[in-house]
Amino acid sequence: MSLPTSSQAALHQQSIEALLRGFASQQFTPVDVLQALLAQIERHEPQLNALCERQDQAALLAAQASTARWAAGQPMGRLDGIAILVKDNHDIQGWHTCNGSRALAGRPPQQHDSALVARLREAGAIFIAKTTLPELATTPLTDSPLTGITRNPWNLALHAGGSSGGSTAAVAAGYAPAATGNDAAGSIRTPASFCGVIGFKPSHGLVSASPSIDPGGLSAEGPIARHVRDIALLLELMSHHEPDEPFAWPRPAQAFLRHIEDGVAGLRIAFSPDLGHAAHVDPQIAASCLAAARLLQQAGASVVQASPDIGQPAPNYLRAWPVEAASAAAQEVPAERQHLLGDFIQQCQVRARQLSALDYACAIQERHQVAQQLHAFLGDYDLLLTPTAVIEPFAVERQLPPDWPEQISAMWQPTTFPFNFSRQPALSMPCGLSAAGLPIGLQIVARFGRDELVLRAARALEKLLPEGLFAQPHGLHDAPRA
Repeated sequence: MSLPTSSQAALHQQSIEALLRGFASQQFTPVDVLQALLAQIERHEPQLNALCERQDQAALLAAQASTARWAAGQPMGRLDGIAILVKDNHDIQGWHTCNGSRALAGRPPQQHDSALVARLREAGAIFIAKTTLPELATTPLTDSPLTGITRNPWNLALHAGGSSGGSTAAVAAGYAPAATGNDAAGSIRTPASFCGVIGFKPSHGLVSASPSIDPGGLSAEGPIARHVRDIALLLELMSHHEPDEPFAWPRPAQAFLRHIEDGVAGLRIAFSPDLGHAAHVDPQIAASCLAAARLLQQAGASVVQASPDIGQPAPNYLRAWPVEAASAAAQEVPAERQHLLGDFIQQCQVRARQLSALDYACAIQERHQVAQQLHAFLGDYDLLLTPTAVIEPFAVERQLPPDWPEQISAMWQPTTFPFNFSRQPALSMPCGLSAAGLPIGLQIVARFGRDELVLRAARALEKLLPEGLFAQPHGLHDAPRA
């Protein structure tokens, strides 16, 4: 979407590509854009509560240096002057990493960048803030003992989702054009759906996770933005091969923008409203996602309704996840500070001790079986479409959606976590609005390693949806002035 650039107010809504064009043409500068973004932050924090650390002066110095490079016609990289938000479990040199935990507050600043942060820095990105997350990124709601509740910019009474809720809420609110996130059960995709932005969980190993702790091997690092082409650009830069990482892809960075405009003609697409196992899907969400699938059909894809046979995988996830959360806490939090961990992590530690090693090993094997079934299903299709979140964002006072059938499963992200088992690429993008005026997210999944197909389909759909539908969340209003 192309927006007018004559006023500072419009700059916070621009895509990365539009900003780069503006820098190159001297229509505006990185300093102009940074000032617009900081004004947007001042306008809506702390109501939104999406940020946990800022370094405005350092960002301003970086923007001034970038402005000078653009004026000389010598940008340092493909993101020179672009502001990026960083989730607070990714390290930035000279910044704190508290991971949403009181037990990690007060640590000295980090000495090194996380690998993906280093790649963004090399491209010229400016880091303006770190974003909130639940403690150790262990829950699907961004409600941290350290930073409190992050709210949804479409309605401040509602959750933003988690664990990358700070990143998605901030991008939706116009704090920056993009942010980093990670996803072990839907932690990029669910909050992206709730907040009306695009979030991509790439094929696992495509983006380096170093030095994060991921005991279950479920988590993938990925970008969050408001435009599909921006997601592709960020992924090109973030997917640099890290030779010292054991599970990194031994291949050069991918040119995801090269074929992103190729469309979906001839692609075979399966649409599943419930992934074959969800206990409940809001009918308006299913209908909106089906309508999006029909748009791709009109663009030349073959679309059929079909679901994989993966049984009921939620009990497996709920059985094994406490072990992995407890393991992460044991590795990251010093013994003398364990007592500062929040109630959820401490409950996970209790439950983890009740599970035998054999029980856990069997749970992992069950995950592998689900993964095999998903890989086999996508052997017959190029893409699988599902709703991302099967319910609307709900009130911040609640830990579960209202009327959720907890007797069946407390896992209210039934369509996202199975793709962490299979490690396939999965993207969430907004495809409509509910009757309450809240974003609805469509999930697009491909075979492992076919991330470019996901991006092609997302770009094709983006061009078919009403322009500007998600440009400005209607829940934001100016913060009261002192």
